[in-house]
Amino acid sequence: MTNSPDSKILKNQLNTQKIRELIEKKVNDIKGYTPRVAVFGVTGVGKSSLCNALFGKDLAKVSDVAACTRSTQEFNISSNDSEPGLILIDVPGVGETIERDEEYFKLYSKLIPSLDLVIWVIKADDRAYAIAEKAYKEILKPNLDQCPVIFVINQVDKIEPILDESTGMGFWDVEKNQPKPEKELNINKKINEISKAFGVSTQYIQTASATRNYNIVETMEKIIEILPNGKKYSLYREASQNIKTEKMEEAAEKGLWDSIKDWAGDAWDTVKDIAVEVAKSTIKNFGKKVLEWFSR
Repeated sequence: MTNSPDSKILKNQLNTQKIRELIEKKVNDIKGYTPRVAVFGVTGVGKSSLCNALFGKDLAKVSDVAACTRSTQEFNISSNDSEPGLILIDVPGVGETIERDEEYFKLYSKLIPSLDLVIWVIKADDRAYAIAEKAYKEILKPNLDQCPVIFVINQVDKIEPILDESTGMGFWDVEKNQPKPEKELNINKKINEISKAFGVSTQYIQTASATRNYNIVETMEKIIEILPNGKKYSLYREASQNIKTEKMEEAAEKGLWDSIKDWAGDAWDTVKDIAVEVAKSTIKNFGKKVLEWFSR
């Protein structure tokens, strides 16, 4: 526990109603936070379709021939008009041309301090990411505590093998909407390849096919899991309604209240009972778990 200015104010406050107001204000600040999420990746990796699947909103269309922009494009999106929304930032990917890589490195360095999350989208059949590896290790990796990075291997349905010529059947189980074992083997090889190239644990690498709606829920669950406690709720809030799960909601709520506990610092024992009452009045589906969360 810390002895922050906020914890001193809470600890020295004898007015129960005032303590409650301070806690409620902090809760509302966290719930109303507008996160900034950057989507990295070269043209053609399916950034737009993936973002649409995750957040229910499209990014601007990108050309299949050349990058539409040499700078970032920002989009303010919201799950509904009454919510604060999030800022989604389409970032050009390195490796398209040698001439632009130096320019993009400077762009990344300038952008990273303002971000809450990076979703780095890699096309399943892409193997040329030496420059992207350099950008990650030099610019993004030193800032992971403030801005986590999740890698998403998109379009995994296009990983070989595609078609069994002897039977004419595909290697995607349409009924179960998942790769068959032969394809799954190569998908796992791709995960390990990315892990080794970027020096990142496989727990930060997700596979997906936005067009098939494959692993979209799991990708959002992982995003919420890796975010700092105070940022989980705002990402869950803006997730597409079609993919929200109880697991996401619980992680978001628990992250919020763990953040409140950290914010209270040394004053936690003083304000805990009031915080529990505030939590009980605001958490819809996990009231029985509130005391369990706070007792840890």
